[in-house]
Amino acid sequence: MEVNRLKMKINKNLTIIHNILNIKSKSLIIPIDIGDNKRVKEIQTILQEKGYLVGAIRQPTVKSAIIRLIAKIDIEEKDLIKVCEILKS
Repeated sequence: MEVNRLKMKINKNLTIIHNILNIKSKSLIIPIDIGDNKRVKEIQTILQEKGYLVGAIRQPTVKSAIIRLIAKIDIEEKDLIKVCEILKS
């Protein structure tokens, strides 16, 4: 029973990400290509000020700067939606 609830929560989080950010993934670790080191840090700061922690992975660590969103199963649905909406804008 517990496994089914976990799978449902994972699928729900992945569906939210797909619906808002148009990113299809099988993993809850979502790299979002931003492509600019300065902009990645700005986005990370905006999200941190709102109480959300995301990774800002910059060059030369990666080929193109990304925000790393980890949609853990214990994140509240409203919080995941809010983070995705901020990232979309």
